Amino acid sequence: MKDRLTCRLLTTGLCAGPIVLTVGFTAALTREGFSLHRNASSQLALGDSGWVQSINFVVAGLLLLAFAIGARRVLRGQVGGLWAPLLLGVFAVSHVMVGVFATDPAFGYPPGPATPIGAPDMDTASLSAKLHSFFGFLGFNALAIASFVLARHFGTRRPLWLTSSLGVGFAILAIGAYAAHWESQHQGAARATASFDFLPMWLLLPVVWAYLAALAWHLLQQARSQP
Repeated sequence: MKDRLTCRLLTTGLCAGPIVLTVGFTAALTREGFSLHRNASSQLALGDSGWVQSINFVVAGLLLLAFAIGARRVLRGQVGGLWAPLLLGVFAVSHVMVGVFATDPAFGYPPGPATPIGAPDMDTASLSAKLHSFFGFLGFNALAIASFVLARHFGTRRPLWLTSSLGVGFAILAIGAYAAHWESQHQGAARATASFDFLPMWLLLPVVWAYLAALAWHLLQQARSQP
């Protein structure tokens, strides 16, 4: 059996998803003026109770970082044993940074006369919002690549893991393309009154975190079976 530290590190991967999803969806469904269609999860870090979501991001990122370290200990010497944990670590650190740097008010949230009904121009965005966007982009792209590395790791000997890893990777890229298309169609003044449907992004979150939790469970069982 692998040492207890490795198992404890992997267990954090089981905890991260339920925590971040429970806190995030609870806030999204109870915050006044918030809509799953109209607003992003990042916007929950704004307003009087925004600190809850900021801490939620940071805690989930730290838990996932511990999981990435545990994954490295189990996968060492195997195909993808370096890059998969490293990329998961990049996603984890980016998740922490997303919690540290909040986005700007947009799309009518938080409610108030100073909040634009659309998206503010990137030229006028705060430094915090720009860093938030950068780390969000970096993190999810790292996770997509990690899932492809894991698909190679599992290969045809584990077709279910191969399929799910590829599916998660392509789903993340598809959402990125969806957002990029919207950005290309809404430049300058058109952004001020434009709307964006965030529901596909909200639907992706349970898929991503369920995959990571399942991966943590799989690696935990693998660690326990190792001498």
